[in-house]
Amino acid sequence: MNYLAHALLSPEDPIVLMGNLWGDLLKPRDYSDLSPKLLTGISRHKAIDLFTDQHPAVDTMVRLLRPSQGKYTPVVADVLMDFILSKRWHQYRDEPIENFCLTIYHTVYENLELIPERLHPRINRMLSHHWLESCKSKDRMEQTLLMLSKRVSFENNIPNAMEPYERHEEEMDRLFVAFFEDIQKHITLQNED
Repeated sequence: MNYLAHALLSPEDPIVLMGNLWGDLLKPRDYSDLSPKLLTGISRHKAIDLFTDQHPAVDTMVRLLRPSQGKYTPVVADVLMDFILSKRWHQYRDEPIENFCLTIYHTVYENLELIPERLHPRINRMLSHHWLESCKSKDRMEQTLLMLSKRVSFENNIPNAMEPYERHEEEMDRLFVAFFEDIQKHITLQNED
């Protein structure tokens, strides 16, 4: 899953949130300099990704996208899941998505010194572009897909990823809801350990 889902599935602890959000950017070479709570957040990130990759509903979503997206299907599926989460935000949180995102941006800004300095420029760019909201509407989603397409090295069809999604929208939304219910339960059980 992408950043919005990781933020939503984070506990209230801001330091754990930082590890969970930046789990893909932080490398093992960084770990010795990180606090135990940041490492807990990285573990949370990896657990979410592993659960996601092994879930049958996500596997079906990936199969629906693969004819159009080829080797970039897993990346596109992650971004599309944030789009579906944004669409259905009211099912998961009472507060508006914009308020939730502002709180996360503030938390990241206040705790940026916990993250290696080499990542600060990238994270600051993400903050200034309101990256958590990059999938909250079809227009923003299309811009996000276009930017993603430009970042990869090989020819791709990423800008057209909304086409297979729209062809299978009802099924993909249903699959996401089933998956997200399961991952919320899984994370809740992890919190109880």
